[in-house]
Amino acid sequence: MKRDRNIQILTMATAIACSTALLAGGVIEINGSGDDSFLLYSQPLGDIFGSDEAPEFSTDSLASIHNALMSFGIDTEGKITVIPVDTSQGLSLLTLIDKESGIGDNGGGSSLGLTSTAPNSLGFFINDMDQDEWQLITSPWLPSQTLGATFVWEGMASGDGFAWAGLSFGDTVSYSFTEMDDDGALSADAFQFVGASENGLAVVYSGGFNDNGSSTFTGNVVPAPPAGLLLTGILLGYRRRRTE
Repeated sequence: MKRDRNIQILTMATAIACSTALLAGGVIEINGSGDDSFLLYSQPLGDIFGSDEAPEFSTDSLASIHNALMSFGIDTEGKITVIPVDTSQGLSLLTLIDKESGIGDNGGGSSLGLTSTAPNSLGFFINDMDQDEWQLITSPWLPSQTLGATFVWEGMASGDGFAWAGLSFGDTVSYSFTEMDDDGALSADAFQFVGASENGLAVVYSGGFNDNGSSTFTGNVVPAPPAGLLLTGILLGYRRRRTE
């Protein structure tokens, strides 16, 4: 009996530790992709920007993120992966386009269109900055900046990507993707949204383009669930199991 109780206590402590770790990161609510909204929890993945100076997002840095995802069993081949990460630049929302192995691009037959608007307080990083067609415009009337981009990459050998960095509570970022000539590089369920979980990282939601070849959604930084409420739920569950 005492051994069973010790196991229960250890299980509860592990659940509390994992939940506390989740609460330590940022939380981004995704709306517009799928029928319901969902939350993505951030976690650090090392010094992913390294010595990169905005707006450069080096191929080595990009490849390191794919390697980290692969270590958790998350395949990025043929995917547009959206993931929040705690970085040296603050809470960052990354968009990874296809899989980057680290060899870089020299031309490419795959392309993807994007318009994304964010607060003008955010930092911006983009991979293949000399190959992609992109422009970052700051609004003269609103505290916002808008990225217009055509990402170009070699779908069979490399990838692309960009990031907004330095998000804080209340910030909202919008995305509007347009399917172009991806040369078969992207899968039918092209989008996958990844967040921190009790086991590291996990795919929270996946889906494809709409019938018109578009995909739009927003990401809003929201407060984490109150730690006390979450821990109370765990403790109540523990006490309920003891009385059954």
